[in-house]
Amino acid sequence: MIRASVHGVDAPAWIILVAAAYLTSTISGFLGMAGGMSLLAVMTAVLPASQVVPVHGVVQLASNFTRTLVYLRHVYWTLFAVFAVPVVGGLTVATMLWSGDELEWFRPGIGVFILLFLIWQRRTPAIRNLPLWTYAPLGLVVGFLAIFVGATGPFIAPFFLRDDFSKEQVIATKAVCLAWGHVLKIPAFLALGFDFIAHWPLLGALLVCVVAGTFTGRSILGRFSSTAFIIVYEIVLAAIALYLILSAAL
Repeated sequence: MIRASVHGVDAPAWIILVAAAYLTSTISGFLGMAGGMSLLAVMTAVLPASQVVPVHGVVQLASNFTRTLVYLRHVYWTLFAVFAVPVVGGLTVATMLWSGDELEWFRPGIGVFILLFLIWQRRTPAIRNLPLWTYAPLGLVVGFLAIFVGATGPFIAPFFLRDDFSKEQVIATKAVCLAWGHVLKIPAFLALGFDFIAHWPLLGALLVCVVAGTFTGRSILGRFSSTAFIIVYEIVLAAIALYLILSAAL
């Protein structure tokens, strides 16, 4: 397994992370989902567990913020307002409970999480047209999970597949909700002592890649059938999840 140091990443890991940042941001740019989870899986495989969620949060903030700007006129701001405030409460509680210890269960935990998500996606119908108030408890749960899980997009994705949303509204509104959660995670991890400055060379490269990937994804949206791509994505993601679980067991 490729390993990273605290203040730098070796060349093979740089190549993997930079390529993954661009490709996964492209996925999110035209699907509105899957990119953050895929990038989390890659980061979990090449970075120490204590670095994964903070670094992933900054990168996903850039990805979701760029996607929000690209689709800004499609954001449903009323839903975001209901969702945003409870996120603060959930993240505050999670910050008080979170520990910076190296957690042996982190990698297999992420692997199990990915597999459960893939199964859930196949077996559970999309949740459509829920009343707006339901996005308040959703925000509370997402805020709590944000510190521990990192990629909360799969949790909220079904709630944005509404019959009264266009494809662009799904992408835009989900992006601004996720961006808000990532904004809040940065001061949370600063309070917990994570040194973002030490990781800026890598972060800078990844931020450039996710911005570029978002615009690439936008150019694909509406002109590219995602059916075959989603199948490939699920197969690759399941393989990564199994690797994370089995490598920890071995």
